[in-house]
Formats: sequence, structure tokens, C-alpha cells
Amino acid sequence: MTGLVGNGKKVLLMAVIDSNGELTGIGRAPRVAIATVEGGKVRSIEEIDVEWGESHEVEQEGLHHANIAKFIRAHSVGAIIAAGAGPDMQRMIEKLEIKLYLASGDFRKALESFAGRV
Repeated sequence: MTGLVGNGKKVLLMAVIDSNGELTGIGRAPRVAIATVEGGKVRSIEEIDVEWGESHEVEQEGLHHANIAKFIRAHSVGAIIAAGAGPDMQRMIEKLEIKLYLASGDFRKALESFAGRV
């Protein structure tokens, strides 16, 4: 992630959101919003239903985290904004070498706020 600000490269910033558009914890999130960030500004946002809360209830924790990691890799996410993440989730994200920002509130405001940091 170092050196990406201001050099014109695109970074995908993922906000983990609830059904009301507020930031929520990663492991039980119903939706994510993936923003394309370029030059420190949000250029586009795509919202995706992930239903991680439902899978959290039926999958073993290791499989649940692996499926979230697979999603993050498949979508080339460069950083994540969430209201929370348990210790195991934080370790998994660290192993992926993805920056995790913890915040609260409206996801669109959070994306705009953190766009200059990635």
C-alpha cells in the first residue's frame, strides 16, 4: 500500500456495511461497498450483497474466514473500513497484507474520509 497516494494508481477500498448503510463488523456483514479510489478520491462505488452474517452461523470459523479472504482477493481489495473485527479476522486480514481501518457511521462518508489514506 505504500506509495499509492497521489501517483494515479487505482486502489479498491472496501467498506463493510449493514442494511442501513452504516459501517458494521466484518464477520457478520450483509453487504460491502467497494470504492475505486484514484488520486485520493472516490471515483465509483459498487455495493455487493455478501450475507456473511448468514454464513457465520452455518460455517466453521476457519471456513468462514477463508471465504471472506477469497472474496477480498477476488475483488483485489487494497484496504478495508469496518466498525469491528475479531482477533482472528484481524490476523487473517494482516496475513493478506491489507490495511484495516476501524471507524463508525455512514459508509459513504467513511469512504471519502479514508480515500486519501490508501
